[in-house]
Amino acid sequence: MTIPTPLLLLVGVLALVAVVVLWKLLATAGLIGLAQWVVITQTEDPTAVLVVVGVPALVLAVLIRRAATRTGHRAGLLFPRSARRLEVTR
Repeated sequence: MTIPTPLLLLVGVLALVAVVVLWKLLATAGLIGLAQWVVITQTEDPTAVLVVVGVPALVLAVLIRRAATRTGHRAGLLFPRSARRLEVTR
């Protein structure tokens, strides 16, 4: 059984996109972790430690909250035509 070439190309492109996104995520997490490690090991100021640990946590909390509260066509889950149809029938 042979796999069609367009399907192989699609799988290859999707795998490449996944690797790029994962690499960016890991690089960002590594830089944040490195910055936290440097500040925590080099200073004894509790305010600096609180800022370096708290700011990324707050940003992540805001992003998770935004992702969790997005519904319907605002999140891109519905096509505009079907979203208009839903609004008319309500």
